[in-house]
Amino acid sequence: MLDSCNKHPHEKGAALCRRCGLGWCGACLVYSFGPKKPPYCMSCAMYAGGVKSSSALPAMSRKELKNQMRALKAQAKAEAKAEAKAAAAADAQEEPEPVPAFAETDWATPWWEDSQPTAMAD
Repeated sequence: MLDSCNKHPHEKGAALCRRCGLGWCGACLVYSFGPKKPPYCMSCAMYAGGVKSSSALPAMSRKELKNQMRALKAQAKAEAKAEAKAAAAADAQEEPEPVPAFAETDWATPWWEDSQPTAMAD
């Protein structure tokens, strides 16, 4: 569906064309009604602008296009949910850092002498 661009298979698809319903990369899309509205691919934008050409892709019905957009959103939501669940599971498996045990001190010796290792007798 939106795995790769229809014209550039090595590029990841950015969005679906609002007329033909194919996936296109960012370089192949035209946002003629602003960034919040669905974009056109280049050939569909030319067709919508009044340029009649045999290279225009066939239009997809609105119902099919809506179903395709809905499926794409559901897929993205499921991927995000699975990613969040995997991150939560990874966080739960991490072991907490051990709390250092502090030695008792008699407060008569300075702190730097408390932390020095003692010599071992042979």
